[in-house]
Amino acid sequence: MDVFMIIMLITSILLIVGFIYMAFKMFENSKPTVESIVLLAILVAIAVLGRLLLLSIPGIQAGSFIVIMVGIVYGKEEGFLVGALAAMVADLFVGIGYWAVFQMLGWGLMGATAGILASKLENPILRVIFGFAWGYLYGWITDISAIFYMGIKLELGPILALYLNGVAYDFAHGLANAVLLFLLYDWFKKIFLRAKTKYIDSPNQNEDSSEPSL
Repeated sequence: MDVFMIIMLITSILLIVGFIYMAFKMFENSKPTVESIVLLAILVAIAVLGRLLLLSIPGIQAGSFIVIMVGIVYGKEEGFLVGALAAMVADLFVGIGYWAVFQMLGWGLMGATAGILASKLENPILRVIFGFAWGYLYGWITDISAIFYMGIKLELGPILALYLNGVAYDFAHGLANAVLLFLLYDWFKKIFLRAKTKYIDSPNQNEDSSEPSL
């Protein structure tokens, strides 16, 4: 790995870490309740489990489905945080390195965009397209780390070969997302909404009602 690639790698990691830090800071500034933090931790654990259980099947990541559902139900900030944290925790089990920040960014953006487009994703067709597209987008984002890891020259040919080599893997990832979002969307949305109402909305309502009226 030459000096230019080392500089590019360090710059990329610093930019991604800064972006992730900003997302965490935004969540902190929203002053989350203890209940919401605990719930998010549980959702992170579920997403991690979804990845680890299917680790032996190339490209299939049920964790992506959970991250997308979190974004849709809980919002873009929560979607980003659950995605980023789930990627980091999962890498503690399967092996962690500088590529982890790219995986955190990929899953984080997956959850964030799901939150931004939540109303549109009520449409089953758009939801399936969204899940399938993110199979490729996640792969393209995380493959950036492979460019540095493998010492690939920053030329179109080698980089294109790297991305083409991952097409089948990304297709399997996208297909799994699409199938899960089509078959399990309504069921998981009810579960997540029930948890949101019980552990996030209710405490806030109780807190508001305890304030003295003027």
